[in-house]
Amino acid sequence: MLTIAARWVCPGTSPPIANGCVSIHADKIVRVGGDDPAFPVDLDLGKVAIVPGFVNAHTHLELGPIPRDESTGPENEVEWLGRVIEARRDAPEGSTPGLIQQHIRSAIEGGTTTIADISTGGQSWDAVAASPVWGTVFAEVLGLSESRGRQTFDAATQWLATRPRLEQTRPGLSPHAPYSTAGWLYRAASEAGVPLATHLGEMPEEREFLTTRSGPLRRFVEGLGAWDENWTPVGPSPVDYLHVSPSDRGPDWIVAHGNIFEPGEFARLASFHDQPFDRRIAVAYCPRTHARFGHPPHPFRGMIKDGVVVCLGTDSLASSPSLSLLDEVRFLHRHHPDVGGDTLLKMATIHGAWALRIDDKTGSLESGKSADLAILPLADPALEADPHGWLDAEAPPMATMFRGKIVASQWT
Repeated sequence: MLTIAARWVCPGTSPPIANGCVSIHADKIVRVGGDDPAFPVDLDLGKVAIVPGFVNAHTHLELGPIPRDESTGPENEVEWLGRVIEARRDAPEGSTPGLIQQHIRSAIEGGTTTIADISTGGQSWDAVAASPVWGTVFAEVLGLSESRGRQTFDAATQWLATRPRLEQTRPGLSPHAPYSTAGWLYRAASEAGVPLATHLGEMPEEREFLTTRSGPLRRFVEGLGAWDENWTPVGPSPVDYLHVSPSDRGPDWIVAHGNIFEPGEFARLASFHDQPFDRRIAVAYCPRTHARFGHPPHPFRGMIKDGVVVCLGTDSLASSPSLSLLDEVRFLHRHHPDVGGDTLLKMATIHGAWALRIDDKTGSLESGKSADLAILPLADPALEADPHGWLDAEAPPMATMFRGKIVASQWT
């Protein structure tokens, strides 16, 4: 048994505890609360906050940095897509596995204990499965033409068939986006019986593409030689792509970005957990990526108000300066100081765990759950009275714990 104490313990699903304690036995939390003689403190960490390990609900571990000139203002996202493709083509052969491992390590050092990765060919599987994280690896499928779509879908389903059953890591599929992926691929993925992720509501050009079959994304796809004149959209709204399954149950979806959804679409993004079937849909908002491209204000407030589950992701280093979800939360706090710390913590933890159906295992500090936590500094003494003072600090986590073991630490 190990009991650790801190100035603040923030369980995520219940109010913060001043001078709180977390007791751990093996890989599980056995108690969260105040000082209790039955659970003597073994280690008092002092002026820090203990929070649940962060859940990165959307990333691309295989992508490296794409530099930008910030002095020129927001970047054009369609042009950026072309730069990503060029960077992938120019990457040294055999460099991707090492890059993936490096990025996982960086995420863990940032307090992350759960990763949802969209991966070409599922190539991040081995590294994620070998790492101290809960992981879901979504093998990407895409193609507007029948031939290209069949090629990627057959490869992905073969990959699925060879995945071992693991406690910490699950496979899924990711139809890439409406501008790159035919409707029949969305339907086929919906019937595969695995978790799904896709990019929807990513940019204004997407809606133009769906309603007119033209615009910058049409020209982008044509430039790649990937346009199919026979292609038709599932519908005029990006949300139509979530509702292609003939089953009432339907699949779970993580919707990456959700930057341009309209208020009238929020109801169709809300999950169906109050129905006899428990279908889960969540939007993974990536704040710093959203800012890079100068999109209109993200509608996450309206989504939450209307019952949409909003979690957080880092996207990739191609669009964001780090893979630290803590950095994303702090960025969101600085730009939206009216959003409460309790809400931000839920977006960074339990909401993502819920979307991935591992909220019974992780995502909050509760008895019986995995001992996954981040230890965060309260750098400014003036912030000690604020349980979420860690949002205003700048230092990285002091330590990350996964299943009761320290897996990253600033301590020597």
